[in-house]
Amino acid sequence: MHSILKEITDIQDYIFPFEGEEHLTTIMILPYREDTWRSKALPAYEEFLEVVKAIAQYEMVTIIVNPKLDYSIVKRFQMKNTHILRLEYEDCWARDTLPIFLKNDKEKLVCGVDFAFNAWGGEFNGLYSPYDNDDALGKFTCLDLMLHRYPRKHFVLEGGSVHSDGEGTLLTTKECLLSKGRNPSLSLEEIEEELKKDLCVEKVLFLPYGIVEDETDGHVDNMACFLAPSVILLAWCEEENDPQYERCLANEAYLKGQRDAKGREFSIIHMPLPKVQYSTQEECDTLSCDPSLPQKKIHRLAASYVNFYMGKDFIILPQFHDEKDEVAVKILKDYYQGTKTIHPIYSREILLGGGNIHCITKNVPFYDHYEIEPKEEVK
Repeated sequence: MHSILKEITDIQDYIFPFEGEEHLTTIMILPYREDTWRSKALPAYEEFLEVVKAIAQYEMVTIIVNPKLDYSIVKRFQMKNTHILRLEYEDCWARDTLPIFLKNDKEKLVCGVDFAFNAWGGEFNGLYSPYDNDDALGKFTCLDLMLHRYPRKHFVLEGGSVHSDGEGTLLTTKECLLSKGRNPSLSLEEIEEELKKDLCVEKVLFLPYGIVEDETDGHVDNMACFLAPSVILLAWCEEENDPQYERCLANEAYLKGQRDAKGREFSIIHMPLPKVQYSTQEECDTLSCDPSLPQKKIHRLAASYVNFYMGKDFIILPQFHDEKDEVAVKILKDYYQGTKTIHPIYSREILLGGGNIHCITKNVPFYDHYEIEPKEEVK
């Protein structure tokens, strides 16, 4: 079955497509870590299930489940348009642990660029250890989905740290890519060349900052994304006393001085941030932490509406029971004018885990692949 697969060494004819195009499937991974997901992840499953149900209306959802999970949990995710894979992993952040998928329209192929993963910082400031199963997850996912793999294990990169416009422009942040826990021996220029070569892009935009106290060291998918080529949605803070305020101003100033790979100026749309949110003591107390480690304390959460997931016809948008929830929906509705349906989903539990809806989803681009078993000709 797997004889058609291979590790490729040449990705010259591949592109990094825009997320808002058609997908072959969306991959999600179910949580289970009791030091990250409170109450044995039971509250989180409800939000994951809502995300799966929303996406499954439009495309196949591939759900990776750990063999440790009881069938009573897994069976809730078995529905029309879902496919279950059983693989070993440490945590559920599919955006970061799985490869970044590129497509080759000429050869009708998809490949997964499989970077190294070190739990957002390794020994410097990583969030957990070991992370070997997460680092190996890309290889086995490509195998099970029958996709080619382009291994790049010498370079640490998470999918949530980059966004593509599909036309050669990559968006990221200096705060994350220059973190000492990623690739400390490389300069900004060397990192830029690595990104261009491995992701088949022509231009890399380095925003100065991500969101305040983001555990990922400032992933761009919390801060900014493309709505279309040359159109950027930028998280925006309106509170001058908030440390996020100056970060947003600096990011906007940077973008106003840049052009995309095609030489176009950017249209920047502000997406207001919800009011500052914090974990509660009750939420922290329901985590099961290693007695040798300090108990997780009340902390600021990196809440952002920009951390949404989109497909060809839909957007799955985080909600926070905040007065800005409806504003966020309206901004996206006004821009897409009915071409994408907005699905608002309350995602407090995902946020408590350290990310949001974009972080738990991974898009595999659509391609006109051949049939495994060709249909019989009609005589």
